[in-house]
Amino acid sequence: MYKTPKLRWNLVIVSLLFVVVSLWAILAPRPVEAQTFTGMTGERDRIVLGFQVKPEAAQGLVPAPWQLAPFPGGPLKGANFLVVFVNRIREDDVGGKPQYSGTNPFIAFIVPVRHPQTKQAVGVLVDGFASNPVGGAPGYYKVYRLATIRVEHSSKSHELDAEEVTDVWEVRDAKGPGGVELRLQCRVNVAARTRETGSVENISGKDPALWRIYKFDQATDLVKSVPLGIDRVKEYSFRLTAPEYSKIFDGSEQLIGITLLPWYVRQTFAR
Repeated sequence: MYKTPKLRWNLVIVSLLFVVVSLWAILAPRPVEAQTFTGMTGERDRIVLGFQVKPEAAQGLVPAPWQLAPFPGGPLKGANFLVVFVNRIREDDVGGKPQYSGTNPFIAFIVPVRHPQTKQAVGVLVDGFASNPVGGAPGYYKVYRLATIRVEHSSKSHELDAEEVTDVWEVRDAKGPGGVELRLQCRVNVAARTRETGSVENISGKDPALWRIYKFDQATDLVKSVPLGIDRVKEYSFRLTAPEYSKIFDGSEQLIGITLLPWYVRQTFAR
């Protein structure tokens, strides 16, 4: 059909408008989830143990509809259960004042997961032990058990680029038979130490609506990684004696990696 110049021009304008609208839909900034700054924390001697445990056992700790999502790569590739030892030295509120008095060493059990619809990856804080009844147990995530925790840490310098680090943790549930024991001695290659900044998100295994975003700045010493073939560990023993974890830590678990964080600072946001 023959089109007049005016009709052709109108079609061009409509086509251009369609392109502009399509590009705007693709490139326009998405609304950011509301975040509320809640304070800052400072820690020393954080230790992260990455395990590969039975998938069905780890999945059983996770609230629906979240699905188990082992680390897809890196030094903890394949790990689906984290045990994190935290020696917290200060936790400030939004005004920069301490939120509680005293120290607060604690241990967190975290399962990495992904949402089947949104594909967002977070950590589920499923359990833990904390020593401070004000700042630790049951804590923001409502999962920590009050415990007595004894911590020993020492380091010896050998050469300019090497340290020998020893950590001992003894944890006893204040109300039950459960506990955790860790003894770790390793040689740290200081020249290989890295500094990292980034963010992670955690939710509560008891109430998934309890959601936090952590923006961190940390130093990292990688002392063991099965995927990367790194092993600087001289002595290692770990026992988790809480009865409910007997089916997870039954001898079938595999230690994938160990990272040490000699210092760790982060901002905390509630979502």
